[in-house]
Amino acid sequence: MYKITQDDIQRIGDEDTLLHFLQEKLNLSIPEGVTLAQIALPLPLPFLGLDSTIAEQIIDCQDFSGLPQDSLGERRPFLIRLSREQGYSDILREVAEGLSQRNINPAEICFICADENFQPFAFAYFDDSTTKDWNTEVLNVFIWTQGNTRINTGSEHDLSIFFSSEGEPLTESYDTSGTKRTSADYGSRSDPEDLLTKLLNIGTPLGVLIRPGDIHTGITPGYMRAFEIDEFTCEQLSNDDPKSVELIKPFLKPRKWMGESAHAICIPSSKNKIWPWTGKNESEAERIFESTYPAISAHMKSHRDKLKDRECYKIRSAVFYWEFPAYGFYADLKRPKIFYPPVTSSMHTSYDTTGKLLFSAAFFPTEDLSLLAILNSKLFAWYTDKNYWDPKFKHLRLTKQNMKKIPMVPRTESQKAELSGLVQQILNDPYNFEVPNIDQEIDALVYDLYELTPAEIALIEKGNNQ
Repeated sequence: MYKITQDDIQRIGDEDTLLHFLQEKLNLSIPEGVTLAQIALPLPLPFLGLDSTIAEQIIDCQDFSGLPQDSLGERRPFLIRLSREQGYSDILREVAEGLSQRNINPAEICFICADENFQPFAFAYFDDSTTKDWNTEVLNVFIWTQGNTRINTGSEHDLSIFFSSEGEPLTESYDTSGTKRTSADYGSRSDPEDLLTKLLNIGTPLGVLIRPGDIHTGITPGYMRAFEIDEFTCEQLSNDDPKSVELIKPFLKPRKWMGESAHAICIPSSKNKIWPWTGKNESEAERIFESTYPAISAHMKSHRDKLKDRECYKIRSAVFYWEFPAYGFYADLKRPKIFYPPVTSSMHTSYDTTGKLLFSAAFFPTEDLSLLAILNSKLFAWYTDKNYWDPKFKHLRLTKQNMKKIPMVPRTESQKAELSGLVQQILNDPYNFEVPNIDQEIDALVYDLYELTPAEIALIEKGNNQ
């Protein structure tokens, strides 16, 4: 554990004091006289493959790869400057995912979080610096807030510890106002923070249950307006060129229980599918595309500038401007799956067995309908609202890492069957007037599964009715 005091944090205000902090407190061997620019390599955000909602919260990222490997110590720093002082553990998880995709092990990194003036308000690292399975490790986040008298040590698990001004850990647990908790505070569990603590320490994370599958981000083409088409455009394209129907596919938009169907132009990347234009230079490929699908080509050309301005095109995961980015999950799309909107005003998940495309909808393969019941319950509408609500942008952020952390209690086969049977009734007739009553039955079963007290149930019901 690092010995960090309030004074250590407060002294940082520019590049020199930041480098001194890294050398003295994080045991990084930094030669005398070097500047930050000499040892820290700026990483462009497209390199990390971050989605727009994450990227817009980041000023820049710098990787300390300019130092010799033998001088880096246990963990090499990664400086990430943020535009605001909240939600950074989610941001760090997303950045870590991007680094991992570039063969950089996030478990070997210490993340330094700062604003544009190099005033760190947090630093973080994963528990085990040697593990390759970093995403199952605890992300320890050390947070200093202006005016506080101590440094709060937080994590994605229940770790309620504070550091004193001497850097020694205290064993007492405090709430967010700094008030010391007593054992009586945990008895009734009718307080939202206590209920969240209870849920975080029960069952198994969803991410463990769905292995060896994974949560996929879904198809995010970048400029959806060019790809999603209405019925009139479908008919017009088909009339102009009958071959257009080869590229027009149904897709699903997330809605509670079952998705809503729409249509889109579907052109997977040349990295996923061999097209007549695959392997050609862009001008030749565009000519072949136009001669093969003239109506679709004309439609895409009308959006050409916007399509070329997509991040996925700039970093070449979309080979040609009229194609999707490259994805490795098309086989999983064909399997039964739960899907949901990563950015939404309220928690709702859907189920599909048809293999349709999903746009801007994350998903994971499963045939366990009891998972769908739990995720669509009032309990997890409340849980996600308390844990994943972004007050600045006023939406839930159901990132891959957030969803993987959702606690799932053990269920017997009979409990799974009872929940799955109720879900199947809804899927068979989602517009039936009995659906609200079935919803209530599911909620009651989920409350029992999680052993909620009457006070906790009242808290959930009150939260969902506000």
